[in-house]
Amino acid sequence: MAQLDEEWPWLEDRPVFTTGGERGGNVTVVPVGAVLKPFTWRFWLYVVGFVVSVTLVVVGTWLAISRPHGASPGGSWWWLALALPATGCALIWFAGIYVEGMHRIMRERPRNLLLLAGLLGGSALGVAVPTALGSAEGVVPAALLSASCAVAGLFAARGVRRARKDVARILRLRAAGTAHAGAIAALPDPKAWSKGGDVPIRYRDSSTGAERTVTVRVNTWAHEIPVPGTRVIVRTDEDGDLLVELDPDHPVEFFSDSRRYERDTSGGGSM
Repeated sequence: MAQLDEEWPWLEDRPVFTTGGERGGNVTVVPVGAVLKPFTWRFWLYVVGFVVSVTLVVVGTWLAISRPHGASPGGSWWWLALALPATGCALIWFAGIYVEGMHRIMRERPRNLLLLAGLLGGSALGVAVPTALGSAEGVVPAALLSASCAVAGLFAARGVRRARKDVARILRLRAAGTAHAGAIAALPDPKAWSKGGDVPIRYRDSSTGAERTVTVRVNTWAHEIPVPGTRVIVRTDEDGDLLVELDPDHPVEFFSDSRRYERDTSGGGSM
């Protein structure tokens, strides 16, 4: 598992602090040592390959089920010879987007929306092919799938842009922000727990020596809530931007009575 974590650091579940209320799939997870990779031609090849493969799956399945005019009752099932290999290719392209997408987006929701847009787009094209061949049954489904693809694509593009902007902010604060030693001052409120909760962070300003307290959201599983006193590093800049992360030089102790929070065990920060 340790080797997998090194190759794919997002497998490791760790609490993630957010200052803008982000939660769930909108939490930006930037592993230590990560860099923001550009969108290369290889990544877009994954996307195009995924769309084309889904198109072939839908075309083959549609023609196998609908039996084109003039085809023998059993002959139409030969179209599955097109759909089955295309399904394997679609899974390979899907995995490529899933893995490489996290290196370039580092947020689950926009990456998943990109996959959804590709799935809907490929399905729309797949339904449109038999329609172009004279089958009127696919007109409405193709239109609905196309509209859904456009909506998912717009949300994905907006989410990717915001995620990459937040990744750049985190990397900037790690590289150039002023570091302050701090600690978690209290547990989150169990009554307000929802895939995480707000916690106060107390730290000493390394420039002035003054003690400060800020409230941030900790996104984590119910059984991995850091106890009060857990050491963190607070990074700030001249514009008042803020980044809170666990101190890697100190072990993390988790709250033992997780039953107080287990009414919602769907973790918010995984990396």
